[in-house]
Amino acid sequence: MSKYKSKEIVRVAYYYYKMGLTQSEIAERMAMSRQRANRILKKALEENIVNITIVDMDKYNFELEGKLEEKFNLKQAVVITCIDDKAIVPNLGIAGAEYLEDVLSKDDIIGVTWGKTLSEVSKRLKPNKDLTVSSVQLVGGLNIAFTDLSPDEITRTIAKKLGGDSYILFAPVIVDSKEIKDAIMSDYSLRTTFENMERCSYIIAGIGDLNQNTKLYKDENFNDEFVHHLLSKGSVGDIGFRWFDKNGHATEHNYDERTIGFNILKRLNNALVVGIAGGESKYDAILGALKGEYIDVLITDNETAERLSKS
Repeated sequence: MSKYKSKEIVRVAYYYYKMGLTQSEIAERMAMSRQRANRILKKALEENIVNITIVDMDKYNFELEGKLEEKFNLKQAVVITCIDDKAIVPNLGIAGAEYLEDVLSKDDIIGVTWGKTLSEVSKRLKPNKDLTVSSVQLVGGLNIAFTDLSPDEITRTIAKKLGGDSYILFAPVIVDSKEIKDAIMSDYSLRTTFENMERCSYIIAGIGDLNQNTKLYKDENFNDEFVHHLLSKGSVGDIGFRWFDKNGHATEHNYDERTIGFNILKRLNNALVVGIAGGESKYDAILGALKGEYIDVLITDNETAERLSKS
């Protein structure tokens, strides 16, 4: 039998949790020692007379984040909770923007790729022009249907909000030959853009998936040829238009020498690479990126994270 009476436990708990009295104040009011008040409060928790609930703790998925960090040697994992698939991209955008707001320092340079999720990040980012953070476009331009998903638009939006310069890569992402690519990359007018790619403090990148339904260009004939060729080489996803297989190995394909932009997979600078992606269709691509150790930080949704933790 407990040496503390039920009424006494409830009374101490009420004073402490409801009235906000200190243990010393409770001890004085109830004519007991502070040590006894402390022991009674512990008893209240042990016997479930007091239940403490941390509001929204499940939303932050601390345990799941820790599992991913340990399993894939990540510097950080950020896992959001989504109950609706349609909310994944907007919520990832919010999480990506919040992450940047937490880590950016004055005069940093951010490298950006393209896509729906990064577009959401740029839209959700809070203006802070005092940071004078610049952004640089890491992949060439895309002939896509929605201009707000394009890398140049995302790059400009981020730089404008953060008070820095935007360095645009005025070139298509894929050209007809290696010779054309080499000529473009050596062009004096683009030298500053390429130099800033190597100076990035952070790279924030979407992780693209690849399947029969993937549409990258308005030009369907090119799109079909491009996608089928990459699939034939075992590609499952990309970061900045650099493709890899399910085991994380960079795939060799006919378009690599014709792709203009920074090769994130080769880790040619000291930037912290933040990969943002979620949803069932992205699973193989995210897992491949993690196995290849192409990213340092992963921002994803809870269902994808749970599946990754068991892979």
